[in-house]
Amino acid sequence: PCPVLAHARQAGRASSQSALRLGRARMSSVVAGGGIGREPPKPLPKYTTEAVGTNIPKADSARVSWPDLRPTQFRHPIDTQSTKALQQFFPLEFLIRQGSSGVVEQFMFLDNMSSGVRVGPNQLPKIYALLQEAKQVLGLNIPVDLYVKQNPSPNAYTMAMQGKKPFIVVHSSLIELMTPDELQAVIAHELGHLKCEHGVWITAANIITSVAAQIPFTGRFVAQGMQVALMRWVQSAELSCDRASLLVVQDPRVVVSVIMKLTGGAASFADEMNPDAFLRQAREFEEESSNSWIGRQLRQTNAQTLTHPLPVVRVRELDTWSRSDEYRQLISKGRPVSAPPPSR
Repeated sequence: PCPVLAHARQAGRASSQSALRLGRARMSSVVAGGGIGREPPKPLPKYTTEAVGTNIPKADSARVSWPDLRPTQFRHPIDTQSTKALQQFFPLEFLIRQGSSGVVEQFMFLDNMSSGVRVGPNQLPKIYALLQEAKQVLGLNIPVDLYVKQNPSPNAYTMAMQGKKPFIVVHSSLIELMTPDELQAVIAHELGHLKCEHGVWITAANIITSVAAQIPFTGRFVAQGMQVALMRWVQSAELSCDRASLLVVQDPRVVVSVIMKLTGGAASFADEMNPDAFLRQAREFEEESSNSWIGRQLRQTNAQTLTHPLPVVRVRELDTWSRSDEYRQLISKGRPVSAPPPSR
């Protein structure tokens, strides 16, 4: 018999028996309490569905690091091509770095210091340890400040530039939503932006696009084409940083869970969310949208307007990379993670 169908029948029988037991328990509660009562929901049992990726380290295996990791070793191909093209405009890179290291960086530093809580050895030390380990794994040997800000919208961000005061900001609602491993994956995503210095190159691309728009007659059309290419690059930069998350936590299901929770999660039911089911949803979307004109138009429109790829696209891309020889070779070349180095 088909193992999938057999699994489905087994799950169906287990579900029926569970529903029967639940009904009896509720009836007992009504009788005993003299009214309709409801116990708080219990966490679902740990799911054992298909694994995301094959032959890769589990969450409980020895983690590895890469002291000399280069951004090119984990960048998405579109990110790599676009960055190489812009690196030829080195005078523009110099101007951007000089401009950002002055007024902009000072403003961001003072804003974070005045309206956030800076994480350190004596302030939220567990989160600080997650940051230090993530930096060690990615071979990012620069001081990075991490701030927590009160905000109901789960989010994290960075200026994505290795200037004098690089930083990451994490919203308090995101910390409440994530497990420690998932929070470290979020931190690693932002460190990936810093490692690749996406802020420098995307700023350069925006400047070039603005200049192109000033060309008489054809400038507007040239700029439109460049803007489409820029949005593809911005989205591919996010895919690069999802890979950085995977390199740090080394468990694809953790990164998938982060994307899933940011898509439709809440602290009240986070324990009931299943990354494997979300991956299957992503695969189903890939199949349906590829075979549908409407699906292709939807993906094209989103690619031209959104700064982040669709969540299901991010999950599918991550799943593909976690199964790749490129990822396996990186894992095989890593060194065991030692105690985090002292803060700088």
